[in-house]
Amino acid sequence: MMKWVLLLCASLLIGCGAAADAETVIPTPEPTRWVVTATPSSTPTRLPTLTPSLPPPPTITLPPTNTPIPTETPSPTPTATNSPTPRPTSSVDRTCPEFSFPRYNRYYLDADPWPTPVPNPQPHFWFGKPLLPGVGRLLTQPAYPYGYDGGSANGLLLHNGVDVAEDLGEPILAIESGTIVTAREDLEERFGWRCDWYGQLVVIEHDERYRGQPVYSLYGHVLNIRVDEGQHVERGEQIAEVGFGGAASAWHLHLEIRVGDNDFFQTRNPFLWLLPGDGRGVIVGRLIDPRGRPWQGIPVLALPEDDEFQRGTTWSYLGDPDDISQPDDEYAENFVLADLKAGEYTVYTEVQGVIYQIPVEVMAGQITTVEIVTEPFKTATPAPTATP
Repeated sequence: MMKWVLLLCASLLIGCGAAADAETVIPTPEPTRWVVTATPSSTPTRLPTLTPSLPPPPTITLPPTNTPIPTETPSPTPTATNSPTPRPTSSVDRTCPEFSFPRYNRYYLDADPWPTPVPNPQPHFWFGKPLLPGVGRLLTQPAYPYGYDGGSANGLLLHNGVDVAEDLGEPILAIESGTIVTAREDLEERFGWRCDWYGQLVVIEHDERYRGQPVYSLYGHVLNIRVDEGQHVERGEQIAEVGFGGAASAWHLHLEIRVGDNDFFQTRNPFLWLLPGDGRGVIVGRLIDPRGRPWQGIPVLALPEDDEFQRGTTWSYLGDPDDISQPDDEYAENFVLADLKAGEYTVYTEVQGVIYQIPVEVMAGQITTVEIVTEPFKTATPAPTATP
């Protein structure tokens, strides 16, 4: 039986407003653990820095015109597990668009309510690790997480996946069984922000469907593709190698989860799908005002009660005019703190000068859900007019 703690709304006084190694059997997920909604608090004795210093993301370049794919290193051609079928057709428009940088909102309250969670959401940690055991580092606390752009006013674009830092040429593995629907370059086809965004990419349509919808995993900036379109692959089977190309000049794996269609506008936060590392769990959160509207681009931290635990850092999803960052169909989250060591944490954030803090227990292999309902939006008080 799932044990739930009643989710309480704050009584407010002011106005409105890394993945584990591949498993041979997918474990039955534990139930989600809800915690009490946070309320305003006085300044804590150990106030965190709300704009932390984080490692830079992989170098991103945006050449004005299409550039050739990097020269590949020779590799043996594997024997396909079955005969490939003709390339599947897609209703998605792959036409190369004229590209321009969108503008995002930070420290901003959206005008429209955010989606609400479904009753009793269940973890869907369906997928294993995209690299060999003991290899690869998921950037779980990056300056460039899902739904954020690293705080750059220009030059970086909203991130719709997670990055895995690893050496050039490391094998990339299928995170779950499925059919290869894309295994080619994107020089003249749009799979990302523009054509030639990933360089070369592989996309798998997985065997299992989610809420009646197909689920896809995308592996970007790869080299030495080892599979063919139409081929069926199993979990842990090599599909390509860590590379670079397209918009990335530094080698790494860019991993996306797409739900509903193999479309750039259908991504979800991969940390809700990747099985957490051994002894680790995930905090899934909502940062909203009393009217259910999302606060956008706000830093959120998880500070451990025991210093041996790692500190979690992320931001609430940015205001996105193109609707590229999508909340999960069940959790309706707008921030995720992933792959945290099991233990006691305090989640902190600050909105309009008010600090919110809430104790959270992270459980291995589980999701803990947090909803922070802030005070209503505060309208700036105009300065008094001087009298003559």
